[in-house]
Amino acid sequence: MFTCTVEGVPGHPVAKLSGSLILEHSKKIHSELLTILSQTDILTIDLGESDKSDLSFIQILYALLKDRDKKIRFAILPNHLRDNAARLGAGNFMAEFSKRMENNA
Repeated sequence: MFTCTVEGVPGHPVAKLSGSLILEHSKKIHSELLTILSQTDILTIDLGESDKSDLSFIQILYALLKDRDKKIRFAILPNHLRDNAARLGAGNFMAEFSKRMENNA
């Protein structure tokens, strides 16, 4: 199961991604994030209620982070994402992700 809810204030939405961030839901995850980003240049992604992720989710995030016109931040770095990135040798991704954590903004 996957859900995306949008909270926050106008001009700085927070996308809360919950559930499984896996290939089965990748089309919906990508679509939801692109829809939000089509309406704003600033977005915080909260992954605190997600329970697992896989390579497809890391690829979606990495592709979104390449757009330098968008200011994407992250509220929470769940262990499953950190573990997957380490297993995949995605050090560059983790470095970029860490720079974009809310407390580093």
